[in-house]
Amino acid sequence: MSDDPLRAVRCDRQLNCANCVDIGLECQRTRPRRPTRPPATTYIPLLNLIRHNLTTESTSPTHSVNQGEEDRGPKRRRLDVVSHLQNASKSPHSSCTVVTPDESTHHAEQAKAVFQGELEGNESMNLERQSILRSALDFVSAMTQGKVSNLEEGVQSEIRGDSEIVTEFAAPPPEIFYMLFKEPTTAAGALNIQWPDHISQECLERMIAVLINGESQGQIFYQYCVCIYVKAIFHLAQMPRVYKNSTINQQFLKSKRLYESYALHALKKLSFLSNPTLPFIQSLISAAFLMQYTGNMSQAWIMNSYAARQIVALKYHEVRSPVPRSDPNEDIQSSLYWCYYLDRTLSALLLRPLSLPEPLISPVDLVVPDKSQPHLPLIRILMELAQVQGDLLSCGKADSTRQILANHSKLQERMDVIKSSLQATRESVNDFLSCDWISGEFCYYAILVDILRSRLKYSFSPLTHKECVACARKSLKALRYLQKNPGKSPGFADPYPTFLTWTIFLYPLSPFFVLFCNIIGELDFDDYTLIQDITQSLTPFAASPYISKLLKLLESLQNFCIPLIEAKQRLGPKTKVAPWYPSMTGALPETSTTIEPNFSVDGGSSYANPVAPALPQQIQSRGDQAYPPTDELMWHLWNSQLSMECFESDFIGLDPSNGNGTF
Repeated sequence: MSDDPLRAVRCDRQLNCANCVDIGLECQRTRPRRPTRPPATTYIPLLNLIRHNLTTESTSPTHSVNQGEEDRGPKRRRLDVVSHLQNASKSPHSSCTVVTPDESTHHAEQAKAVFQGELEGNESMNLERQSILRSALDFVSAMTQGKVSNLEEGVQSEIRGDSEIVTEFAAPPPEIFYMLFKEPTTAAGALNIQWPDHISQECLERMIAVLINGESQGQIFYQYCVCIYVKAIFHLAQMPRVYKNSTINQQFLKSKRLYESYALHALKKLSFLSNPTLPFIQSLISAAFLMQYTGNMSQAWIMNSYAARQIVALKYHEVRSPVPRSDPNEDIQSSLYWCYYLDRTLSALLLRPLSLPEPLISPVDLVVPDKSQPHLPLIRILMELAQVQGDLLSCGKADSTRQILANHSKLQERMDVIKSSLQATRESVNDFLSCDWISGEFCYYAILVDILRSRLKYSFSPLTHKECVACARKSLKALRYLQKNPGKSPGFADPYPTFLTWTIFLYPLSPFFVLFCNIIGELDFDDYTLIQDITQSLTPFAASPYISKLLKLLESLQNFCIPLIEAKQRLGPKTKVAPWYPSMTGALPETSTTIEPNFSVDGGSSYANPVAPALPQQIQSRGDQAYPPTDELMWHLWNSQLSMECFESDFIGLDPSNGNGTF
C-alpha cells in the first residue's frame, strides 16, 4: 500500500474501494483480511456463556450501574432479547397456562384446625377416647406431611392424556356452532337449563363468525377455541338429565372427552406475553372453569388469578353501575363477577390471598335479572356466599376479640338473609332444577360451619357449638341426597359424578371433621351412619386419584369411631353417655349420672387401628389420676384443615418439555 497517510487511513481493503477511488489512488490490498464471521449456528451456543457473564456483572458488588447502562449497545440489547426469549421458552407460562400444583395441604390443615378446636380446655374423656383422638390427629398430620405412602399406590389418572384421544389439534367444527346457538322459541313456558356464564350469546356469535370466516389467527384463535370448547363441555353436561337413553349418553360422553382434549390443547397455546384483552380474560376464566370441572382447584385458582390481573390492568374492576343484557359491556360485567366468585371461593378453599380487588359495585348487583334464565337467582346467592367467604378470610384480623366477634355476628346475620333467599327461590324453581338448589344448600351450610367454627376459636358457647354440629349435618345430608339421586344433577360419572366438583371439591370439608368430633364426643350413631353412607357412595369411584385419597381419609376417620360405636351398641340404646363439648375454662363436666363406655382399643374391639400409636407410658401409668388434656386434643381435631391439593391429581401440571402431551 502507498505511504500516503490519507490513503492508509481511508483504504477499507476492498478491491477498487470507494475511498481510494475518491482520492484518485490505486487500491493495493497489502493487509491481511479479517477472519470470516463464524456461521450462524455457532452464535446461539455462546448465549449461555454471555448470559452467565452478564449475570455475573450485574450481581457483582463492584459493578457500576452507570457503566452497565453505557455498555448496553445495540448488539447487547439484541442478546438480551434472545436470552429472554430462550428463558421464556423454558417457562411454564410461555406455552401453557397452568403449572405443577404445589405441595400445600390445606385440607389436612383444615382437619387439624377442626380437631384442635375440640381438644382444648377440659379433661372429660377416658383414656380410650383420648387414644382415638390422638390416633386421628397423627393420621391427619401424616396426610398433611405426605407421610401416608399408600395414598398414592395403584391410582391412575382420571383424565386421559390428550395424546391418547387426538393426534393433533382441530378447530371447533360447525356442528358445535349449531349446538351452542340459542334455540329460537316463542313458548311462554320454555325452560333454559343451561347455566349462564361469562360469555353472552351475542359474544359467542361473534366468536363463531370469526372462526367460520377464518379471520382469526395466532393468540385470538386459541383464545376463542378455549372459550367455545369449554362452553360446549358445559352444554353437554346438561344432556344426561334430559336424555336417559344410555347409547345417546355414551356418545355425549365421547364428545365431552374429545372437547376436553381440544380445550387443553388450545390452552397450551396461550401466551402470557400477550397484551390484556377481553377475549384473553374470557379464555382464562373458561380455563379456570375447566380446571374446576376436572377437579383441580389449585390450577383453577391460578387461571383465575391471571384473569384477575388482566381485569385490573384494563380497569374493568372499576365498573360503577350494572348494564342491561345485550349491552356491549355485558361481557365485561359478567367476566368481572364470575372472576370475583372464583377468586373468593377458591381463595377461601385453598387459604390463599385474594387476587381481585374489591369492585366498586357489589358483584351481586352485576347479575342482572332475566326471567329466561332460571339459574340467575341461584347465581346471585352464590355471589353473596362468595362475598361472605372473602370477608371471613379477613375476619380475624381485627384489633380486639370483641371486634372479631362483632365481625362474626355480622357474617351470621348476612347468612340468615341468604338462607331466606335460598329457601324462597328453591320453592319457586322448577322441580327439574331442584338439585341445583340442593347443591347450593350444601355450599351454604359448609360455609356457615366455617363461620361458626371460626367464632368458637375466640369465644366458646355451647349453643354455638350445637348450631355448628347441626349445620354440619344439614350440609352432609344435602350431599347424601345428591349421591342418592345422581340422575337429577347435570354431568357425567367420568370418572366421578360431576356434582362433586362444585360441592366437596370446591368447598371446605369442615362438616365431615365436625361430625367426626361429635361422634367421638357424644357417640352419635346417626352421625356415624351419615358419614358411612356418604363414604360408601363414593367407593365406586375410587379409581379417581382424588376420590381414592378422600376415601382413605374418610374411611380412616370412620374406622377410628368403630370401637366407640360398638361399645355403645353393646351397652344398649338406653345407655346415657357423658355429653361432651369443648370448654374454654377446663372445668370437668358432671359425670355422676352418666356412663362412660369401658373397652380396650387394642383388644376389646373388632377393629384394631393399624396407625393408632400406643398410649404414652406417662399416660398409662397414671391409673385413676387426672387425665391428660383431652379437650385440648378435641379442639385440635375440631380446627384441623386438610389441603385440597393433597387429594388432587397431577395431570394438570403442564410442562412444555413434556412430549407426551399429558397434563
